Formats: sequence, C-alpha cells, structure tokens
Amino acid sequence: MTTTTKSDSNFGFTLIELLVVIAVISILVSLTAIASSKVLASARSSNESGALRMVLQAYLLAATDRNGQFIDGYSNNQDEIFTGPNGEDIEWPASGRYVWRLLPYLDNAMASLYVNDQKELLSQYAESENYSYIASVFPSFGLNSEWIGGDQRTTAMPALESRHLYGKYLSDIRHPSRQLVFASAKAPEGTDDGALNVHMEGYFEIKSPYFPSANDTWRWSTVDGEPSTTITGNSADHGNLSARHEGNVLTGQLDGSTGFVSINELADMRRWAPNANAVDWTPSIDP
Repeated sequence: MTTTTKSDSNFGFTLIELLVVIAVISILVSLTAIASSKVLASARSSNESGALRMVLQAYLLAATDRNGQFIDGYSNNQDEIFTGPNGEDIEWPASGRYVWRLLPYLDNAMASLYVNDQKELLSQYAESENYSYIASVFPSFGLNSEWIGGDQRTTAMPALESRHLYGKYLSDIRHPSRQLVFASAKAPEGTDDGALNVHMEGYFEIKSPYFPSANDTWRWSTVDGEPSTTITGNSADHGNLSARHEGNVLTGQLDGSTGFVSINELADMRRWAPNANAVDWTPSIDP
C-alpha cells in the first residue's frame, strides 16, 4: 500500500519580502507623482505661453490701430474712461493700467490676461465692487511700461521722451525679436490693492534692472553692495518678474515670439530699452 504525505508547499511572504514589495511600490508611486507633476507644469507653461502670444498680437494690433503708437504703459489721464466686458465704466486708476486699454483688442477675453491660478483669483472677485481695480492690478503678465509706451508716473519720462530713449512708436524699435514687452510677473511683497494685501502671482508691470534716477541706477536687490539677480521672496528684488516656470520667466517679445529665460539673462538692458547697447546701459537724463 502506497502512502502519500501532504507537502507544505504553500507559504506566505516573509517580512523582508513584504518590505521589498512596499519599497518598490513606493518608488513607483514617487516616480509617477514626479512624472505627473512635470506633465502638469509643462501643460501650465504651454497654456500661459499660448495666452501670451494672443496678448502680443493684441498689443501689436492696438499699436497699428493708433498709427504705430503703443498704448500707454500707465496713464495719469483721470478723465479717460473705458468700457468693461459687461458694459460697465472703468475709471481711473484702474483705467490707467494697460489691462482695460488692451482688452478690446482681445475681444474682451479676460482669459488671455488671467491664466491658470490667476483665472481662479479673478473669478473670486467677479461680483465684487473692486473687480475692475483688481483686474487691472493682477494680470498674469507685467508690461515693460517704462521703456515701451511710457509710464506717466515716472519723473524721468519727459527727459526720456525728449531724447527719444523709450519706445513710443513701432518705428522706434530696432530689434523687435529681442525687445521685451511682457513677462510673467508677481506682485511685490506687501502690495495693497484696496482689497488684498498679499504677495501673489500676477502683476501689471515689470521693471528693468537699470533706470536713470537721482540714486544708484541699479534698482534690483544687492548683496554686499553688488548687483544681485538672486530670486527672493519679494519680486521687487528682481523687477516684479516671476520665475514660476521651473525657475524661468516667460517672456514675450515685440515680434510676437515667446520664450523661457532666467532672471539672470533678464539683467541685460538690451532686452528692455530700444536704444540700449550694453548690458548695464543707462542713459543720462541730466539737462
């Protein structure tokens, strides 16, 4: 008679095997999260770049409609009133900023000026009495208003205009492909718009590293007395520029092109001022 014995071939995982499986799963989850994050960041950058191209087209269309003259970067004309997308009156100081002046050339599509998180911000104030003001202050893109179109708040503006040192007309621009017009911007720390007092993405103006003034011409941050392009928590330290695209700034040039560049590269005045011929170019405005 043949006898058989039951083989104990079914056994569970050992503790070490379980730990190995858990470790492998954790690594795979991390890699998936990283890949998803990069895809999302790339999609957001592409979305913003596409919107900026539309803004640039509208900016050029506005200049063409004005016989080649750029819209004011910032206007002090308090009698100037614009009409908002819902037929409302947009009065100064909201009307002083480029947003409401440019919007008609975007078919009143605010989505081109407020992209990604900025779109959500604007929707929060859609029914607010401060809507037109907030919309004028926090668009996704800041305008190089002192060197293109002119900023009437700037005391140096009359001297710059008399010497033809800023771009007032399309014909003033020597190198459209490198002429910075818009860039991804961030509000300076402590910005108070009447309703918010926070440091957020989006701002209506960007500022060049050098500018003629009674003080030192370098106006970004300094370290040990030397000019610095280090990204800090306060965007005012680097011209209100926002390096929110994996450490780079989204820029829009007058020829309609866009690109992603570092803040260090934007410390070059040849990108900002039409007549600049050196990285540290600063015109004299003395009589």
